[in-house]
Amino acid sequence: MEIVTTIGWLEPLLPGELLQALLDKCDRLQRETVRLHTLLAPHTRERVGALLRVTSSFYSNLIEGQYTEPLTLAANAPKRSRKQLTDLAYTHMDAQQALERALQIHPDYPWSALFSLGFAQRVHERLFVGASDDDLRLRDGSLMQPGLVRGEHDNRNVRIGTHVAPDCSIVLPMLERMQAFYGAQQDFRRQLLSALAYHHRFAWVHPFPDGNGRTLRLITHLQLQRLGLSSPLWSLSRGLARRQGEYYERLGNADQPRRGDLDGRGQLTQQGLFEFLDFMLDTCLDQVEYMISALGTTALRARLESVLRMEPALVKAGIRPEAARALHILITQGQVSRSDFKVFLGLGERLATDQLSRLVAQGLVDSPTPKSRELYPGLPAWFAQQVFPDLHRRFI
Repeated sequence: MEIVTTIGWLEPLLPGELLQALLDKCDRLQRETVRLHTLLAPHTRERVGALLRVTSSFYSNLIEGQYTEPLTLAANAPKRSRKQLTDLAYTHMDAQQALERALQIHPDYPWSALFSLGFAQRVHERLFVGASDDDLRLRDGSLMQPGLVRGEHDNRNVRIGTHVAPDCSIVLPMLERMQAFYGAQQDFRRQLLSALAYHHRFAWVHPFPDGNGRTLRLITHLQLQRLGLSSPLWSLSRGLARRQGEYYERLGNADQPRRGDLDGRGQLTQQGLFEFLDFMLDTCLDQVEYMISALGTTALRARLESVLRMEPALVKAGIRPEAARALHILITQGQVSRSDFKVFLGLGERLATDQLSRLVAQGLVDSPTPKSRELYPGLPAWFAQQVFPDLHRRFI
């Protein structure tokens, strides 16, 4: 295929008539996200959100062929481990946290701005801040400048596998066209489908010489957050990593030219775009439902009991299986008084005090001060990996 040099090749950005099956899945995703959000108290959501940033970083890097042991990404990981890492896992977590916070602080941030060139550049810059020359080195030996788009003082053209990205001269107009169209949508379902369609069209345009995948997955996460869908309790990147072969296949299928007179009126295939949107909605639903199942009251209590009984490090540390009940209540409620937690342990005062000290030492209970009246769930990554099945499984 010859290199694309006209903006018309973006069409269809989003078909005027949308399949009812896609609209129904949009509604279902909204309902299931609300259901997930109500499962946990605010303090627990905050801690699970921090854990899921580890999850998103792990899987986004894994999709790019970089494996990073999730335990080294935890907030309490030894600094030595951080310095030894050569990938971009930490900057991903830092960028996601900073950008999530920015959207929370500015709830009136315009929907259209999430599709802007400046926003994409900001995300790309944050993901590569402080990157080494090895991380920035391109195939031709030159160094990528974070945030610099092709066609903006960088006149290179790129080929990714069999895909020939549009000519650098048309990249900026294409990005402007996408913002004008996707950013103008008002209906919730069309906004959601616009975010998912943008995921493909942005990848197809390939605006940056490298790092487009990481940038795009984080942008989509933030767009979903802006729609109230991307609660911190689930990870899109985990879902895409689980189905990476199909993810790339669906992206590639939507790259294809129109398949005939019954395949829309644009230059690219409308059917391929529908199939990609359906795949992305299924992936989102799969991850929301995974977390609903993982956080379900009965199953969570049973897994806590199993981990406390079977995990050698916890057994060696003297953590008693009876602590599962108190931990379950703490995780569910998000905050429990020190005195109540001891009661929930079901032990005598002396044993309960000793057991609480051991739980705090292992990071399973968070006590802001040694005598803090309020306790919070700890959920360190090593513990969460056992409590939540397959949370950080290497699918690829």
